[in-house]
Amino acid sequence: MPRHVALAIIVCQRNEKVLMITSRARPDSWILPKGGVEDGETSGQAAVREAWEEAGTPRDLFPPKEEDKFLMISLKGGKRGKGSIWHVHVLEVDEDDVKSVKDWPEAHQRQRAWFTLSSALSKINEWRKDPSAAETLEDVMDVQSQITDGNGRKNQLTLSVTKGKKDEKGGAMELALRTFAEARGWITD
Repeated sequence: MPRHVALAIIVCQRNEKVLMITSRARPDSWILPKGGVEDGETSGQAAVREAWEEAGTPRDLFPPKEEDKFLMISLKGGKRGKGSIWHVHVLEVDEDDVKSVKDWPEAHQRQRAWFTLSSALSKINEWRKDPSAAETLEDVMDVQSQITDGNGRKNQLTLSVTKGKKDEKGGAMELALRTFAEARGWITD
């Protein structure tokens, strides 16, 4: 059975910026908040919970409904993996509201910062392709991603991954962010 993961694309529409967090394993690398969907919660509730725990967004954000899910990305795991289904949710919050949150569960483990879309994409690719974090060859896999956008259209993407799980996750984050940018008309430079 695949693992269900909620990915939060946290945006400030006013200034077209994306909130990112540092990786706990690599504190100089920037990623998007994500985590497992727990029993009894929807993926929208999980996205809001992960955004609060990891990025310090306001705790009382209204969780998106399942029908408002932005994307679903199915990732086929490697030799040891069972795959995962990523539920991508867009959480709109003002930058000032995030600044007002001074304490959150992972505040001492991560940094948070707002980035332009092009900078956010660059940061994800830096993390994804960091050679010092390359995984073992037994983690080599083929990734098959099926994307369902907000209008129910499905797109299939298949690529070979040679760095393992981190490259697969980074590819999913990049894909989600690029699809979001296209849907919103945000320009990448």
